[in-house]
Amino acid sequence: MKHVIRFVFIGLVVLIFSCNKETIVDTPTQVGISKVTYYVVLTLKGPAFESVLIGQPYVDSGATATENGKPTTYTTSGTVDVNTEGIYTITYTAVNQDGYPSSITRNVAVISTAPDPGVDLSGTYANVGSAALTADISKVAPGVYFTSNCWGGSSSAVIQAYFFCSDGINITLPVQKFSAYGTLDGAGTISASGRITWTITLEDFGPFTATKSWQKQ
Repeated sequence: MKHVIRFVFIGLVVLIFSCNKETIVDTPTQVGISKVTYYVVLTLKGPAFESVLIGQPYVDSGATATENGKPTTYTTSGTVDVNTEGIYTITYTAVNQDGYPSSITRNVAVISTAPDPGVDLSGTYANVGSAALTADISKVAPGVYFTSNCWGGSSSAVIQAYFFCSDGINITLPVQKFSAYGTLDGAGTISASGRITWTITLEDFGPFTATKSWQKQ
């Protein structure tokens, strides 16, 4: 009987030892590794919006590109047709060493008339119509302006747009697509009292044409 008990005891010890040995075996696991990536910083040389008189040469000022403080290369896309009035976009793009892109743009307006340096239509304008709206107009380049809303009238729609005015009287809204309402164009005038009246066509809505007025405050 003693031999049987001793045998059973030894067997239990071996079994327990085997179980303990299995539980301490460590299975290797893959640990995620994070990495810092430095995006290319692009900086324009010269203004972000420029104007050039139709028929005159345009020379792009270019940009600078750095990655983690070190100079790197970039590519340029887009052209400026100096023989056709309009707004053109030049895009500068660079890709960092991890394949992530960065880009920056410049807009160039080709205008038909040399701007009078004494003309500046910048200011706040009130909608002439039933909708209680105001619009801010700013000069972005010689002869070129941006309005926070060109629509108005009885509509509460807000449509941003660029327009040209070199003489303080005649206004051109070149073909453009800078707002959520798609492509637009138009023309108008500004009176001596500061009232802008222009006829605008939303090319992607029919097209749909309407005349709107804004009074300078």
